[in-house]
Amino acid sequence: MSDTSSLSPPHDTASEALASLRAEIDALDDRLHDLLMERALIIERVARDGGKTGVPIRPGREAAMLRRLLARHRGALPPQTILRIWRELFSGALMIEGGLTIAVADGGQAELPAVAREHFGPLTALRRHRTPSQALADLTNGAAHAAVLPLPSDEDDDQAAWWVGLMHGGVPRLAIVAKLPFWARRTEGVPQAGAYVVASLAPDPSGADRSLIGIEIAPDMSTARIAGQLTSAGFDVGSILPRRAAKQEVGYALADVEGLVARDDPRLSAIAGFMATPVILGSYAVPFGATGPTR
Repeated sequence: MSDTSSLSPPHDTASEALASLRAEIDALDDRLHDLLMERALIIERVARDGGKTGVPIRPGREAAMLRRLLARHRGALPPQTILRIWRELFSGALMIEGGLTIAVADGGQAELPAVAREHFGPLTALRRHRTPSQALADLTNGAAHAAVLPLPSDEDDDQAAWWVGLMHGGVPRLAIVAKLPFWARRTEGVPQAGAYVVASLAPDPSGADRSLIGIEIAPDMSTARIAGQLTSAGFDVGSILPRRAAKQEVGYALADVEGLVARDDPRLSAIAGFMATPVILGSYAVPFGATGPTR
């Protein structure tokens, strides 16, 4: 009687190894999902215990968490993936806590809404406006929690120079609380526009922050003199954006300085040479991968 065992198909060891690896991935996915559900339960407890009041975002804490994770990250998984995963987790947590609405002043362009979506998540409600004043109005009337506004430029007209309005206060008191995008090393195909996030919120520290100071200046005051006054007061100055208008008695400047500076910092009132005491307009966590201060 002939042996038919030799007619059986040979074991496909490669296929078996692949199936085993896929089973390991499935098991890991289940463990990850379990941890995500456990994380959501803790967020529910935080929400029940009144962990956040007012505007629900905490840009400084989020940035600190991301920096900690990226510092410990190892292996082939791209760091950008870690950032994207946790940004989605932050977005999901906000949905558990009641949701978030962002006003975006896009000027009719797609770049700023794309940057806002990248940061706050694709499911976050966006209210699009053409001008910064319209987006800021959403904050004052309670239609949005935060506004995403274009970075200031020396080519801005009066309507686009939204930061000058922040210098004069108002109710609610608004502040710059974040800078977008948080991932500074941009690649082709992702939105390139920069923005500040403004909210009725005191900026929270991230451990690596910069602050923005609004200054009333004489129209003929040079940028070098502005920097000198700030440096003499003890500020580490990065960039200065002057805003001068012909036939006006007052000009303005926006200075970017190191650290999270409080609104009542005594160095501000000690500065001489400006037309009024400089005003802290807010602070932001330095974007990951940034090589220096930028507007």
